[in-house]
Amino acid sequence: MADEHTALAVFLGDWSAEGTAYGADGEGSAWRSVHSARWHSGEYFVVQDEHAAGPFDTIGFIGWDSDRGTYFSWSVENHGFAREYLLEVDGATWTFTGDQERATITFADNGRTQTHYWEMLSEGSWIPLCDRIATPVN
Repeated sequence: MADEHTALAVFLGDWSAEGTAYGADGEGSAWRSVHSARWHSGEYFVVQDEHAAGPFDTIGFIGWDSDRGTYFSWSVENHGFAREYLLEVDGATWTFTGDQERATITFADNGRTQTHYWEMLSEGSWIPLCDRIATPVN
C-alpha cells in the first residue's frame, strides 16, 4: 500500500468530541458528537460517519486522488449539503479546504487526540464555525 493511503489510518476508530459550535452571529453553543472512521474494502479510502446534537449527521470519504495528486474529502449531511474538500497534510496537521468551509485537524498524544477547528465563509470573510476535541471511545 502506498504511503499516501497508509497516512489515512490516523482517522480510523471511534471518537467522542466536545467543543463549541458557532452561529453566523458568533454566539457559541455546546457541541457534542461521536464519529467513527473505518477502511472501505481495499483500504484505499476511509469512510467517516458523524452524529452530533442538533441534529447534525454526516457521512463522508477521505482518500488520495492519484490523478490530481492530492488528498480529498467528500461529505454529505442531513441538511442537504454536499461538500468536497482538498486536503493537505503537514506533519500531524491536516488542512481541509472547501469553497464554503475550511478546517484544520491536528493529531496529538500519539494519535489519541484530534483537535478540530472549522471556519465558514460569510459575506466574504472566514468566521468560526466550530471547534472541538475528539478522543477515542474505549
